[in-house]
Amino acid sequence: MAEDIRFSKKAATLTHASARGKVKRNAGNFTRGSQLFHHEILMTWAGIRMPLYVWVGTAVLLLCVLVSLTFRNHEVQLVLMKLYAAAWGWVQLNPNKPVNLTLPSGQMVQGTMSMVPYHPAVERAWAKAVQVSISAGLGAAFICVPLTVWFVDFSKRRGTDILTERHERGAVLVTHGELAKAITSHNWNAHVSECRKRRPAVDPDKILAEPLKDRVRAGLHAPYRLAGMPVPWRLEQSHAMFIGTTGAGKTTELKKIVTQARERGHRCVIFDLTGTFVESFYDAETDIILNPMDRRCVPWSIFNDCDNYAEFMSAATALVPSGHSAEDDFWQKSARTLFVEMCVKMIKMGVRSNGALSYFLMQSDLKTIHAQLEGTIAGPMMSPAAAKMAESIRTTFIANANVFRFLPEPPPDETGFSIKNWMTTEVKEGSILFITSTHPDLVLNRPLLTLWMDLAVNALFHMGRSRDLRTWFLIDEVHALHRLPAIDHGLQTARAFGGAFVLGMHSFDKLEETYGENGATNLASLAGTKLILKTADPETSRRCSEFIGNRQVRIMDEAYSYGYNDNRDASTITPRTNVEELVMPVDISDLPSMHGFVKFPDGFPAARIRLTWKDYEPRAKGFERVTDMRAAEYTPPSGDGAELGGGDREGAQPDIAPKERKDREEVALSEAERAAQQLREAIEGPLNPERELTEEEVTRKIEDEEERADFERKPARGELYGYTRPGKKDQRERQNLAMRDSEERSAQTKIEGPKGRAQNSRADAQESELSKENMRGIGNERQSRQDPSIDDDQELGR
Repeated sequence: MAEDIRFSKKAATLTHASARGKVKRNAGNFTRGSQLFHHEILMTWAGIRMPLYVWVGTAVLLLCVLVSLTFRNHEVQLVLMKLYAAAWGWVQLNPNKPVNLTLPSGQMVQGTMSMVPYHPAVERAWAKAVQVSISAGLGAAFICVPLTVWFVDFSKRRGTDILTERHERGAVLVTHGELAKAITSHNWNAHVSECRKRRPAVDPDKILAEPLKDRVRAGLHAPYRLAGMPVPWRLEQSHAMFIGTTGAGKTTELKKIVTQARERGHRCVIFDLTGTFVESFYDAETDIILNPMDRRCVPWSIFNDCDNYAEFMSAATALVPSGHSAEDDFWQKSARTLFVEMCVKMIKMGVRSNGALSYFLMQSDLKTIHAQLEGTIAGPMMSPAAAKMAESIRTTFIANANVFRFLPEPPPDETGFSIKNWMTTEVKEGSILFITSTHPDLVLNRPLLTLWMDLAVNALFHMGRSRDLRTWFLIDEVHALHRLPAIDHGLQTARAFGGAFVLGMHSFDKLEETYGENGATNLASLAGTKLILKTADPETSRRCSEFIGNRQVRIMDEAYSYGYNDNRDASTITPRTNVEELVMPVDISDLPSMHGFVKFPDGFPAARIRLTWKDYEPRAKGFERVTDMRAAEYTPPSGDGAELGGGDREGAQPDIAPKERKDREEVALSEAERAAQQLREAIEGPLNPERELTEEEVTRKIEDEEERADFERKPARGELYGYTRPGKKDQRERQNLAMRDSEERSAQTKIEGPKGRAQNSRADAQESELSKENMRGIGNERQSRQDPSIDDDQELGR
């Protein structure tokens, strides 16, 4: 079977297809290779001869010692004579040459050269010499073999160490086994320390023998496992960020966390965009699904989780995201204000349904909304006089809150599901809150999903402070949501309330689109643990390389020099210091699936890891679409008509004329006013708005209207002098202004009574002229008398 090229670690020579030409060399490959080989042989012999010299020297030394201890007088001479006779016979000299042998006893024996090797004394001396030589050789071997082994090993280690990179400072990268062993030892020491601090103290070994849930209920920590190794003691709440492209292994590791949470009785809030978590873990008895397009979605309303103005404002910030510029942000903030004020108003009215919310803010017209919000800070924004701005604000809100219309309503006698209550009071061990959607529905659901996640994070802070882990927030593909306002302070303070976050993401570019460059950097800095898997874009790989860290390292470079003379042959080793990444960005991009790196906080080194895939048996369908998707309906009761400013949906204002007539009748008239009224009735007839007009009155009214139309067709005096005649829009505005002035004078008259009329008679005359100007415009006045004009021909003195 062929070896996998990804893990073979074989050297590869890269030849660029764009290379051109040939580099000129001073020596050929044979010359270069032979010189280097000769130099290598000489250097190898220089290393080998040292232990050989020691071995020979040791043997000679032992031989001399043994000879001096075992040989008697003249025995050495006899051994030498045997060697001399053997050499004499080898060269075939005269074997009969006479020689004298001195025996150990001192006796001298005469003989020939051929008889020397066979003399008994010589043979005894030679046997003793052989025995002594063998003993010396064995002794030298016994002494020098260990020395030789040590010397070879020392030389290799010295050669390796001299070229080994020396870590001076910075981050460290170790193997998976080394890190797992170090964390296990650290966790055991922390476990023993906590057991001893408890009152009364408990046995650490006995605690580990108890069931997992019992240990957790007793307040004892049970470390989770991540990437095949334990998480350092109580660092789950330092939060984690899983970075990797699709299929890299993020979901696999998230499911392992959910499994461990269920075993410990901890709860989870999971954002599931694919339905895989629902399919693997959903339990209808303990778990909750929030998805308006899923028929298993529980009834929920914003009023179940928000009770005051501040909570509604926090929810509005999550529901309506901020704009990309200051100009866009105005519409977003105005839409939030509209939403908050209407929710507060509905609470006062006792209306707390999704249908009512959509009715009041999405289906009613501006007059109705303005009448409802009159007296609040949102009232001026919804004024019909600024209809364009008001509709823009409402359109911004509807674009983000349109999904509210499709939320299921609870039964009549129930309030529906509350995220806050699920988190604080309705606590179930191992319960999971699934906030789900599908990619096609995400366009509609995204604002609501963001709101739900934000409410869940904020609900955590309603619980008491605790250093023990209680709730996980698992947000895979965090960039799929709008900006979560609560996630920043959630990552900062959730560990004090027993919360732990795991954020999954594909790339930093997508995260920066939602949170901005500074926001994305802040989220990454608040997540202490980093699980880095295969990435697809260079920028994310570069960021991940920075997470693993850099180091300053001292490197030894080896160089060779050679020449015709052996004296020029040499090998040189030169040190240099570099600052480099522990893992290059391209190494992260080229990772196989399920391979990566893990980096824990608190000074633990990074390690390369390999994830294991696990198949989970389906427990439920990942998504069950609503078959009949209908918007929530709301019919306001008859009593709400007055509250909204009108009985119909158009929001018509109630007729205030009868009330004004009644007020005028209640004010006592003066004698002059009664006389004027009698005179007017005598001329025009009694004032009765309900009687029918006579033919004469109808004819007079028609003539007045024709005269008014002829006047409007004539050019005004202002137009003759360069002024333009105001249009119908300006005329309507002047009419409205005149009516407003008339209402103010009428109200002032009611307050002051008869005494004030005498004082205001002169002002009323001036007001009448102002009213005419407001109605007709300056320069369009109809002359009521023949006053001299500056254009008339007049004589002086006339």
